[in-house]
Amino acid sequence: MFQTLSNKIITGVITLSMMLLSSYEGNNAKFDNVFASFVGSQIFVSAQLIDAFENDFEEVFKSGQRIEIFFNIKIFSEDLQIHDAEFRHAVLFDPLGKYYTVYLEEQQMQTTASNYEELKEIISNVEYSYNSVKYDGGHILLSAYLKKIKLQSMQKEYDMMMLWKFKKPKVNTPCLKQEFETDFQ
Repeated sequence: MFQTLSNKIITGVITLSMMLLSSYEGNNAKFDNVFASFVGSQIFVSAQLIDAFENDFEEVFKSGQRIEIFFNIKIFSEDLQIHDAEFRHAVLFDPLGKYYTVYLEEQQMQTTASNYEELKEIISNVEYSYNSVKYDGGHILLSAYLKKIKLQSMQKEYDMMMLWKFKKPKVNTPCLKQEFETDFQ
């Protein structure tokens, strides 16, 4: 009973803030600390999504609805695309336990966050690996986006991209070959 009441109150707050878009500025989400490398046939990509989950996002995550952040990665060898994948980071808040359950699809890992700062740290970090049959170097294109959600209290869809000023964060980075030095003689 209390969980249902709590969910309705939080959903009402989110609905109200989304209806007052005239005062909402949105976030300038972007990628930082991007690193892409390959060793043998294994390609590793890591990045951090910054300035993405400020402003009204805490209330959105506390809505009691599953909120998903989608990522798309394209791997190019020279100018030929050799891989295209989409994965998500999903968040569900438990208002009674006051914690977030987080699923990181690219790592096939589920974890929890006990506060909002910890949640932002977890969902902002991307760690992706791909086993390529043959890769001679090239570049990686990584982007993120949010889908529309339906707020149960209003029975209306809202485009979550408005929270990112309708701009997908994107980064195009070279993939560097890593040579490991050994101390064996």
